[in-house]
Amino acid sequence: MRRFSRQASLLLGLLLAPWIAFGHHTFGYTYNTNQTAEIEGEVIGVQWENPHISFSMRTDDGVVWTIESNSPNGMERRTISREVISVGNRFRLAGFPARDGSNGMHASNILLADGREVVLRPGSEPRWE
Repeated sequence: MRRFSRQASLLLGLLLAPWIAFGHHTFGYTYNTNQTAEIEGEVIGVQWENPHISFSMRTDDGVVWTIESNSPNGMERRTISREVISVGNRFRLAGFPARDGSNGMHASNILLADGREVVLRPGSEPRWE
């Protein structure tokens, strides 16, 4: 009986693993990596949580975008702290737009108010230098 229980647990784990992985690793399905969008605006909301930080920005024409980027640790390794991405701060972003046509983006580059550019996504090149 114990052997059957162990085998059943293993089989269930193997069957569920692809669905769990797909739920977290849907980058190519969610974002169009063949296009780049660029926006500038003010941060109006932030969720600085694992597995990825997300925040909302309002552009000067009033459009609200939902932005996703690296993990909190990944952002801090790139010198982007909670103080940089906080409500009321303004900056420019470039990244991959949402495939579904919504105002969503995965940020790859950020141009800060002091003129410093930070590449957020590994493998991305500087955009504004």
